[in-house]
Amino acid sequence: MGRHPVVAMFALCASVALAAPSRAQSPQPATGVNDWAAFRAALASCWIVPMETRGSSIALRFGLDKTGRLRGRPLVTARQLTGDRETRTRFEAAAFDALARCLPMAVTPAFGAILGESPVRLRLANTPPEPAYQINSNITLFAPQ
Repeated sequence: MGRHPVVAMFALCASVALAAPSRAQSPQPATGVNDWAAFRAALASCWIVPMETRGSSIALRFGLDKTGRLRGRPLVTARQLTGDRETRTRFEAAAFDALARCLPMAVTPAFGAILGESPVRLRLANTPPEPAYQINSNITLFAPQ
């Protein structure tokens, strides 16, 4: 005798969930990011600030498609890097590494529609926090102090 339809559906959903690849590197809600605040939080969780880079900052501009995938290579629009050549290189690499860890980002269809129309301006700063323009796709992340 066959299984009850509800039990069969539950078993199918459970097997699909267990077979799905893990996205351990970027903590995101299971249903996907649905707003700019959650998007900022996800990006912040992916940024690993290199040691000895206090005073450095970098600004990137990039686009994402409606599925949360990066469109093209991010453009460095500004940088103020401190330290020796190796330290400056590590800070800039950490910015790109954060995007590599976070993207593609699972997003809801509604937020994906917004992302597909909005260039993201991301500034990563290893400076003391200061007032920053944090509206929608204009994002400044300060290193934990």
